[in-house]
Parts: sequence; structure tokens; C-alpha cells
Amino acid sequence: MLRFRVLAATCMIALLVAAMWVDLVYLKDSFLLHLAFLGATYLGMREFWTLCRAAGHQTFSTWGTLAGCTLVCIHYFYVHTWGVENGVTDPVAQFRALHQAELLQNGAIALSILGVFVLTARRKDFPHSLGGLGVTSLGLIYLWFLPSFVLKLRHLGEDGLPGGQNWNRFGHHLVVATIVIAKGCDVCAYLCGRWLGKRKAFPLISPGKTVAGVVGGLGGSLALALLLHIPAIGALPAPIFTLPETLIFGLLVGFAGMLGDLSESLLKRSAGVKDAGHLVPGYGGVMDVIDSLVVAGPVAYFLVPAIIMY
Repeated sequence: MLRFRVLAATCMIALLVAAMWVDLVYLKDSFLLHLAFLGATYLGMREFWTLCRAAGHQTFSTWGTLAGCTLVCIHYFYVHTWGVENGVTDPVAQFRALHQAELLQNGAIALSILGVFVLTARRKDFPHSLGGLGVTSLGLIYLWFLPSFVLKLRHLGEDGLPGGQNWNRFGHHLVVATIVIAKGCDVCAYLCGRWLGKRKAFPLISPGKTVAGVVGGLGGSLALALLLHIPAIGALPAPIFTLPETLIFGLLVGFAGMLGDLSESLLKRSAGVKDAGHLVPGYGGVMDVIDSLVVAGPVAYFLVPAIIMY
């Protein structure tokens, strides 16, 4: 089990690193990251609808999957209206472009949710309508809206603004730091729990989680944050990140990643399954891979401007 887990993690990390490196150096963009996100959204939503049906809920899987993938594509257009990316320098033109993009993105989200109501009425299975509406909307929130903050983080500048100063390199570093800390917390928790864990931390939600695993995971997050703060690596560069701020970032992002893992465990317990899927050896499904980023992404995105500004 551990061997397959390490092998799968190595392959996924290698592919992600290669894609992000091409984005950073050659494309100076987030095209390949969005493309990877599109694939993860499609596969993750297929797993999510399976969980919902296993729990006895009505689903609108075709509409939900199509809406989620469309929102990823619209988001790619959205981040390219933040001025720096499309060469716009006039503040009025930037504001107008951003406003139009926000209208398109928010309109697409509203249409995605309202479309579920239309499909519910057409299906005429009214006793199960509430469940179908709820889980389809949850799928869009859980597998699109919350993880999308990782994409927004990729375009955050050193001044704390979207598309701001040195956004290409700084945003790239932030995404790397968030993924390393969130997934590193998961790996450290797994190893410490496997070797030292006895007392269960969350027996009803995630029976495999132990107190030793929780402590080890958070400790690993702090250690990784310090490693990323080293000037030779510079993923959490000074002077933007002082030593205390680096530790705060590592602790909160690691803790958020742990909450993301627990949130997915809650969904799996509801469906009565151990893994969301079987696509990734040693992990389970795509949802089992990205679960920590669902919560870590939003936390990192709002935490970084707070660190920069205060």
C-alpha cells in the first residue's frame, strides 16, 4: 500500500511540476494548471455523483459535470482580465474588463444553479427534488468554487492584488507552497499515524486518523514552511514572509488541509465507502488526492493578502 502510494505521488508531482514550470518559464500563464484543474474537475465530479447515488440521492450528473468544466474555462478568461495578463494599463479599462469578467463568471454560476431547478421540474420526481438540488449544488461548490482559489492564488501579486506586481513568479511560488504544505501535512500525518498512532482522533469521521498523526502532520507543515522560507528555495520569500508569518502560514494551511481531508471523509462515510474511487493507486480516487486543497486553497488565498497588508 505504501509503495503504491509513494509511486503514485511521485508520478503526480512530476507531472504537476513539469506543467507549472512550462507555465512559469515559457507560457508566463496558468494555461496548463487550468488544464490540469479541468481534468481533475471532470474526474472528481464523476466520483462525486457516484458517492451521492450510493447515499441514495438524486443527481443531475451530466448537467453538474458540464457546468463545473465550463466554469473552469470561464475562470481562465476571468483571470486574464486582471490587467497585467492582457497588457491593459489604463485603470478605467482594467476596472471595466474586470467588471465584465465578473458578470460573466457570476452569471455562469447562477445559471448552473438555476439549471438544476429546471431539470428537477422536468424530472418530476418531487419527493427527491430537495436532495437532488442540494447535492448537485454541493458538487459545484465542493469541486469547483472552493478549489478555484488555488487558480486565483496563481495570479496573486507581491502587492496582494490579483494580477499585481510580479504575479507570475510570486503566484507560482504560492501555489507550490500551498500544495507542498497541505499535501505534506497529509503525508506526515499518515506516516506518524502509521508508526506511532494509537489513540483515534476522529473515530466516527475518519477511523484511520490518530492523535499522533494530527500532531505529526501539523509539525510537518511547520517544518515544510520553514524549508520553503529558505532563500535558496524562496517559495515563501522574505521580506514578504517573516519567520513568524511563515510559521503562521504553514500552521494554518496545514490545518486547513487536514480539515479538507476530514470533509471528504465525511462525504465518504455518508455514502458508506472507504475511497471515492480507484483511479489513483494507493490513494483511491481523484477526490482523495485533491481533498486537502479544497480547504487549503481558500485559506491560503485570503491569508496571503492579510500577511502582505498587515
